[in-house]
Amino acid sequence: MLFSGLRGRRLSLAVGIVGALGFMLQGYDQAVANGLLTLDSFVKTFPAIDTVNTTGAQESHNSTIQGTVVAIYEVGCALGALSCMYLSDGIGRRKSIFVAGCTAIIGIIIQASPFTLAQFIVGRVITGLGVGGFTATIPMYISENSRAENRGRMVLLEGFFAIGGIVLASWLEFGLYYVQQNDVSWRFPIAFQAIFASVVVLTIFSLPESPRWLVRQDRLEEAANSLARLEDVEESSESVVLGLETIRHSLQDESGSGRSHSPFAFNDTRNFHRTCLAVGVNIIAQMTGVNIITFYSDSTLEINLGYSGTVARAISGSLQIWQFICAGAAVFLIDRVGRRRLIIFAALGMAVSQVCLAGLNSIVATSKAAASACVFFYFFSFIFFPIGLFLVPFMYAAEIAPLQTRGKVTAMSASANWLFNFLIAEVTPKGFDSIGWKYYLIYFCISAAGCIIFIFFYPETKGRSLEEIDEIFIQSKSVFDTVRIAKEMPFQLDVLATADEAHGKRDEQFIENV
Repeated sequence: MLFSGLRGRRLSLAVGIVGALGFMLQGYDQAVANGLLTLDSFVKTFPAIDTVNTTGAQESHNSTIQGTVVAIYEVGCALGALSCMYLSDGIGRRKSIFVAGCTAIIGIIIQASPFTLAQFIVGRVITGLGVGGFTATIPMYISENSRAENRGRMVLLEGFFAIGGIVLASWLEFGLYYVQQNDVSWRFPIAFQAIFASVVVLTIFSLPESPRWLVRQDRLEEAANSLARLEDVEESSESVVLGLETIRHSLQDESGSGRSHSPFAFNDTRNFHRTCLAVGVNIIAQMTGVNIITFYSDSTLEINLGYSGTVARAISGSLQIWQFICAGAAVFLIDRVGRRRLIIFAALGMAVSQVCLAGLNSIVATSKAAASACVFFYFFSFIFFPIGLFLVPFMYAAEIAPLQTRGKVTAMSASANWLFNFLIAEVTPKGFDSIGWKYYLIYFCISAAGCIIFIFFYPETKGRSLEEIDEIFIQSKSVFDTVRIAKEMPFQLDVLATADEAHGKRDEQFIENV
């Protein structure tokens, strides 16, 4: 198989790239509808979503349908992510990714070949099921297969590719904008994304399964093989034995007397606290409102700001290139600056962007300069979101969740991300239609509140193993302790040295077996 002979850093890079292609599909499919909504050939096929050539009550009715058609994809993503609560722990990370990829391919085929709006909607939902499965499983899979010092870069590589997918969708649609009288102008962009899902499906089984999941299943020989491939050492080496023993001790601590495996348990490992943090960061990330731009920039630029269709698409494409550049910066910053500082910085930047957009949109009808300033703040917001709030929330959820509940927590947090993504896609056309520029103020308030929440409640995880992150929460006595303990706790905690002496005999037997 393609990657079966790789080991060490090359294998880790292959794991990152395959995962990134899954997220490239996510970014591409999320953006592809944006350029279709004002396309003549698309509107002719689906006149029920036409808001360009309608006015009054008809436009209002069509905007509601349009919001539903765009947003229904997010519902599919949320359901797909939620299904991984049991799927990823039951059949493993690789098989879950494979199933998600096959589901996405089926959805893409349906979505690219419809002649009725109902068929198009079904295709978007099925594609969403697959993409949701990717977003719930891939960050967890990469986090569990990466070393602490480069885990952030490996996971944020996915975000870089995801925004690359958005850029590709934007400019591919811009080129096909000039083929308006032919259905290829919208069918080809939709069908093109099947390439990304196909590559993931064809290569995933040549990559190693998560050693942490294998240890949890008591498949120790396979876990040793996975760790040996990732570390580029022999299976009998000290680093492999120590790595497996560390994972095993973490599992034993989580399975201690009276400890629940429920993500909502109020126990010593603070399961409920960690679940709230994981889900909360994903909700706040979406409710900063950046997807107002991602979903509706073309129609907003044309209808609200008065730009021509060509100029609107050129601006949208340039926005995505800018976001792609900033996402690349995030890859280099995440393991240097840390997760906590980036999400605080991003929330603050989004708050500034949204309040400025509110003020400018209030006078845009009487000032052409205000329209240009709005475009500036679109670019301004795309500095912050890709750096701290695009993929960091998915990764953060996987990092802070206990191994015993990691599949459930990452599934719930990804599902929450998609559900609030759906909320924005659904209500934005109606929001602008009902309250106009004041709609931006909602997201200003949420972004500002999110910044404060991140400061007081979200601990730093940079440079720590997943087992060390467990220890931060185990030592915490309240929700206010974790930030302080993360700052004070020494790095590279020796789990073996602090393990309970009662494990001693079982440890010796374990090492002999390995």
